[in-house]
Amino acid sequence: MTHVNVTQTIAAANQLLQQGNPSEASHQLDAVFRADPHNIEAHNLRERYALPGNFSSWMGVNAHISPDDDIFRFFANHPTSSNPARDYLADGWRTMVELQDILDLYSLTLGRCNGFLEFASGHGRFTRHLCKKLPPGQLVVSDVVPGSVDFLQNTMGVQGFYSATNPAELKIPGQYQIIFVLSLFSHLPAQAWGTWFQVLYQALAPDGVLIFSTHGAKCARMESIDWGADEYRFYPYSESTALDGQLYGCAYASVDYVLRAVTAALGPQATVRTLENHFWGNQDAIMVQRPSLA
Repeated sequence: MTHVNVTQTIAAANQLLQQGNPSEASHQLDAVFRADPHNIEAHNLRERYALPGNFSSWMGVNAHISPDDDIFRFFANHPTSSNPARDYLADGWRTMVELQDILDLYSLTLGRCNGFLEFASGHGRFTRHLCKKLPPGQLVVSDVVPGSVDFLQNTMGVQGFYSATNPAELKIPGQYQIIFVLSLFSHLPAQAWGTWFQVLYQALAPDGVLIFSTHGAKCARMESIDWGADEYRFYPYSESTALDGQLYGCAYASVDYVLRAVTAALGPQATVRTLENHFWGNQDAIMVQRPSLA
């Protein structure tokens, strides 16, 4: 196999594009992908110029990926992923389907949603799909990772605000019909859960639904976690390179443990439902609905 200098080849492709030669530039980028399938710079160049093989054209979403995206790096480093960009983008679509299955339980559809907060949105694995389904102006994103919200605002054109590591320091602007928090509580230590439940619940509109996921019994079995009599364990590590492991690690908790924590934080007025092994086939889904004003 011919050796490819990835940096030089990308530079040559970029120059060809500036010269108005997308066909030859595409051939150069193909060589980069054969040598380095997870090269973000080459991926974004292909997307920006809509070259053959780009994902934006056939998926109908903005497929630009931030080089700081930890979730993309997870796919890029996973031994089963031969095409990390495709797998990353398809995984966002999978979340869309899994979320709508939950919304069906409440007779809600994304196309008629009156206010959606994607909390812990990261760099947009799911956001790029959401902003195509929701009515204009109804999506707000939030994350604590520096640069993430700016990337989504500049790239996806959504509204957003930065979160905080301490929930007591955060006041969420507005109220929302749906608040979606995927794979955050699966990483937070339990002592932080109660305040986060209260902050997010207060941001729900009447009849609004908070949806979040946790590492439950199946995840614990998959990782050979012995969570003991209290049915909870926390480990100070995760795939994140931006957050301290003591604040954002890996948490495992039974459905009963989560329900007790929700009730302790919110009291009996909130209606709670659960779906075990719902997201990715292994994370539990927890739904908390705020009562109507009537």
